[in-house]
Amino acid sequence: MKWLCCLLPLLLLSCADEQAWSPPAQAWQDMHIRVESRPVVPRRGSNEFLVIASHQQRGFINDLLVHVRSDHSDWKQAIPDGALGVFRRALPVADPATDHLHVRLQRKDKEGELIFSLAMQPKP
Repeated sequence: MKWLCCLLPLLLLSCADEQAWSPPAQAWQDMHIRVESRPVVPRRGSNEFLVIASHQQRGFINDLLVHVRSDHSDWKQAIPDGALGVFRRALPVADPATDHLHVRLQRKDKEGELIFSLAMQPKP
C-alpha cells in the first residue's frame, strides 16, 4: 500500500508535461483578448473555450458581449463567468491542427472579430 502512495504522485507529475494551447493575445479597442481551452489542448470533439478580456491597466471588463464559433459551428453567445471579463462556451472541433476559433466582440456601438488558430504554436 505504501508503494501506491509513492507511485500515484509520480503518475500525476508525468501527466503535467502536456503543453497547453496558448495562442498570442490580440488587441481590440483598448482591450487585450486572450483565449484558453478545456481540455488545455484542443481535441477533436467538444471543447470549452474561455475568452478573457482585460484592460492593460484597469483590470477586467464587464460591459462586453462575446459570441464565438468554430469552423464547424454557428455563432453562439459566450456566457459571462461572473463580472470578471471571462466568457465560456463549448464548441465542436473537427481538426485541431487546421480549425480556428472566431471571436466576435460587441461593446457599446462597436463590433469586431478576432480569429485564433487552434494549431499548437512552437515554444520560442
